Amino acid sequence: MRDLLSLKNVVLIILLLASLSAISCCKKAVNNGSENPPFVASVSPDNFNYAGSEFKGNYVWGGAMNLAWTELSENVVNDTIKLFTEDAAALATLEKLNNPVITKADLDEASYYVKSGFGPQTQDIINRESRKKFPDKSFEDLNYDLTETDIISYAYFLKQVEYLNIFRKQDMSFMRSMVQGFEADEESYQNIYILEYRDQDNFLVGIKLKDSKDQIFLAKGFAMDSPESVVKLLREKAPAQESDKYSLGTPMRDSDIFQAPFLSLSHERDYEEMLNKVLQNRIEGREYYIDVMKEKIKFDMDEKGARVENEAVIVMRVTSVGPVDSDIKTMILNKPYWVLMKRYDSDNPYFILGVNNTELMKQAE
Repeated sequence: MRDLLSLKNVVLIILLLASLSAISCCKKAVNNGSENPPFVASVSPDNFNYAGSEFKGNYVWGGAMNLAWTELSENVVNDTIKLFTEDAAALATLEKLNNPVITKADLDEASYYVKSGFGPQTQDIINRESRKKFPDKSFEDLNYDLTETDIISYAYFLKQVEYLNIFRKQDMSFMRSMVQGFEADEESYQNIYILEYRDQDNFLVGIKLKDSKDQIFLAKGFAMDSPESVVKLLREKAPAQESDKYSLGTPMRDSDIFQAPFLSLSHERDYEEMLNKVLQNRIEGREYYIDVMKEKIKFDMDEKGARVENEAVIVMRVTSVGPVDSDIKTMILNKPYWVLMKRYDSDNPYFILGVNNTELMKQAE
């Protein structure tokens, strides 16, 4: 009997050791051989963390900085980025970037380029590969004086869309100023589809494009200090679709009216609130601070289509210092309004513009 009990104990010990070994192997597999599991960003449906900026009294946001920050988090830091700071503006931006409103899943692969890494060789690769993929890129090549330990993260996207039919040029009034614009006529009214119409000062419409995998929307009558309310409605009225065939809203009729101004902007932004902030995260045992955090956005919209170009770059360097009333629907965009662009199979816009004044428009001749 004593021998039998001993044998049972030996079997139990062997089974316990085998279980512990299996658990250890699973942990290594999950952690991909590192101490922490890989950091992967995702977008929740109630996320409205748009870190937009002001340009001549207008709101503008592009997704490139989200892509560059997420690339840095996932492939260099391999964790959620944390900073040594109590600056409220920096912490607010950090919270938004760590909870991005857009990822690469919201764009088609042909429209973007993302890269991160160490030293001047990575910068050379970025310049060469992005220029090869986007010959029409208008921004100059990167030219930062990097050492082998410096980190660079870069994101760029270019999207050009053409309307299904060209609109007719037509001067129009915006905020009591005459500006150049375009309107729907008998050849182009079928471009417009109406997602929501309350009255002439409250509506959401889309414009049909030659490539229906992209979508562009115009919205009037929403709060202009933040895109949250208009994005919330857009996610409801134009959610991600399995097919790019248009089945949204109702078509505009030839008796309805549509007009919009020409738009053009070229905007550069330095994220000044983030500069010289030191990371709590150690990267290869070193302490880093943010030296460059810059974004460029160009946008044009006329009677033929729209073009958006967006670039973001982050440079981090090693630091040895401490932390620092009728049936006719009238849809005239003659007051502040929103422009939003997204992919058909995504809930999340890749470009948002809040037009508050005539600074982006051309005066009528």
